[in-house]
Amino acid sequence: MPGFDFIVLDSYPLGNAALPLVRPSSTLTESERCRQWMADCEAAGSVLLVPAIAYYEEVRDLYQRQAFAKVPRFQQFCFDPARYIPLTRDHLTNAAQLWGQMRRTGQTTADKHALDGDAILAAQVLSLNLQPGAFTVVTRNAAHITRFGLPAESWENIKP
Repeated sequence: MPGFDFIVLDSYPLGNAALPLVRPSSTLTESERCRQWMADCEAAGSVLLVPAIAYYEEVRDLYQRQAFAKVPRFQQFCFDPARYIPLTRDHLTNAAQLWGQMRRTGQTTADKHALDGDAILAAQVLSLNLQPGAFTVVTRNAAHITRFGLPAESWENIKP
């Protein structure tokens, strides 16, 4: 898969941004490989985008695990103005519309009582009006994201 101008980070791989960059070795963990992949994508010219909902999903996990030391590094990565997509009222309204459309057609991405972060992420990405082929959403739930008409891949399938 070719490189993209824009790579939208879902909660995974975004959670790996809390890791420091590692020195190359033959025993990198999956998380370390993913963090290095993000750095390589940026070095190749891709802009990594962080939707507010993905930030929320990952920072709440850091607090739940009491990984307080990782929070400032994670926030520094996420809140870079070139990366961060703030959540707006329009995003929430559009997410509700997307959620309703998906429910009516039987295409669920979360329990009916859940917030459904995928619908919010989709609304945030759609608001950017990015050109087809210029971006992808990097996620572990490609089937959920593509239901909203967005391209999605696992990070391992994208070359920087």
